Amino acid sequence: MSKKIVFGEIDWNTAEATNKPTNNKDLYMRLTEGENLVRVLGNPIQFHVHWVETAQGKRKVNSPVESPALVSRLEDSGYRRQTKWMIKVLDQEAREFKVLEIGSQIYNGILALINNPKWGKVSQYDVSINRGPKGTNPLYSVTPNPKEPVDPSLKEAFEEWKANLDIERLIRPMEPAKVCEIMGWDPSNYSDASSPEQSVGDGDFDFDFE
Repeated sequence: MSKKIVFGEIDWNTAEATNKPTNNKDLYMRLTEGENLVRVLGNPIQFHVHWVETAQGKRKVNSPVESPALVSRLEDSGYRRQTKWMIKVLDQEAREFKVLEIGSQIYNGILALINNPKWGKVSQYDVSINRGPKGTNPLYSVTPNPKEPVDPSLKEAFEEWKANLDIERLIRPMEPAKVCEIMGWDPSNYSDASSPEQSVGDGDFDFDFE
């Protein structure tokens, strides 16, 4: 557990592994089978999760990194920590701004385009995130589309949407006591809480609609 765990905005090349909208249904983009056309509008926001089994079924919890001992118990119980990312996107089919949660397949697909000099900065073109049928391996693939600017008429709507978006709420590590409540474990055994390194924001990303 000595490896530094980062929750928050990161540069695409530094990832590990390699709001106030009305409700989550409106906030998140759900990828459907086939092509999902998006424009990526910011740097990835990194966080970590565990998929756990409870009496009510399988559940995803944000990794309680404030308590390394609790994270270790989760992993020892078979619930390994997985790195995930949130990205801000324009869903081109719906013409709406959304938050998209991605795993390593999509992340690495976007990263390959960014590091390809023929494509470069991913905000300059749409990407097609293709989801295969259930059981396909890999399930997701990413392909670029011709470079073109985003419709400038969307700029005001994007700024308003971004101003009301609370990414920190979505990626915040779950409190150790809450994880223990979900798992039915004694919280007094996990009093080693310490604050994780966390940086959330858009300081080094300036999206240009021009």
